[in-house]
Amino acid sequence: MRARERSPRVQNTELRPLGAGEMLDRAITLYVRRFPQIVLVLVVVSAPLILVQALVAPQSAHVFSDLAQVFAASGSAASRRAGQSMAADSAFTPLAAVVVFAAMIVRVLMWSAIIAVVSAAYAGTRTTLAEAYRLALKRWIPQMVVGLTFMIMGGIASIPIFILYFLFVGALVALSALQQTVAVVVVGVIAIVVFVAGLAVIGSFVFMAYELAAVAIVTETGNPVEAVQIALRRAFAPGMKRRTIVAGLVLFLVSEAGALPLVGIAAVATMLTHVDALYFAVLGAGGVLLDGIVAAFAVVYAVDVRVRREGYDLVVAQTA
Repeated sequence: MRARERSPRVQNTELRPLGAGEMLDRAITLYVRRFPQIVLVLVVVSAPLILVQALVAPQSAHVFSDLAQVFAASGSAASRRAGQSMAADSAFTPLAAVVVFAAMIVRVLMWSAIIAVVSAAYAGTRTTLAEAYRLALKRWIPQMVVGLTFMIMGGIASIPIFILYFLFVGALVALSALQQTVAVVVVGVIAIVVFVAGLAVIGSFVFMAYELAAVAIVTETGNPVEAVQIALRRAFAPGMKRRTIVAGLVLFLVSEAGALPLVGIAAVATMLTHVDALYFAVLGAGGVLLDGIVAAFAVVYAVDVRVRREGYDLVVAQTA
């Protein structure tokens, strides 16, 4: 008697999502394995941008040395001169504003290219520098639309936090008028905690939702509306809201943990050597390294959400 043939069925396509530590580990491993290719894609855009910044605003390298002079100034005249020097060096000129705006637009192109490279690497394939930037050019405008959309969403989502902030300020003013010192301190501490925590939660969620959309634009669809819908559907899926916030906080901490030492090293190197180019060189090189880690983590997270929550690879395997 021939055994009855049964067609394979997927009982549950949802797999165990990776933890934040696991995703970070995978991102770092991926980054190390494809380090030359990832860095090359980033340097193509980052190097010219940092060079233009150094040419347009070379005085920005003096801000930290000016700050040291302000603290070291002993007399009123010396302190005034140090303050004037710091104000002049930190002045934001119209040309510098144009450069910053142009850099934001060009970085969108770079971000699509690095997502293409990292996504291919995570899938076990390779894409060339030319292929990555050809795809990035096609996705440039949609990617900018996605970024602008999430900037607006972030601003709208932050409104309740700012309303709560102003209510706390009003309460502090009222308590101060009543000379309630202890109450002012307690309410002030609560206000700071609530404000910072609220912005951190909203910022992390919106940022990671944006990363989901940015990856979707490159790997799934060229339609910005569809990419935003995909990102929001996945970010708001059951059990995903907290993971999205945690992933955003991890990415923020990784970025800040790398950015703050870089600024410190760049400032110290410039003050000790009096070579302004070192400031921009250190920040430029460090920025490339951090961008690579951030891109790798964003791709790993986006793939984890798509595959493990939606069972995308299993569904394809059954229907192929």
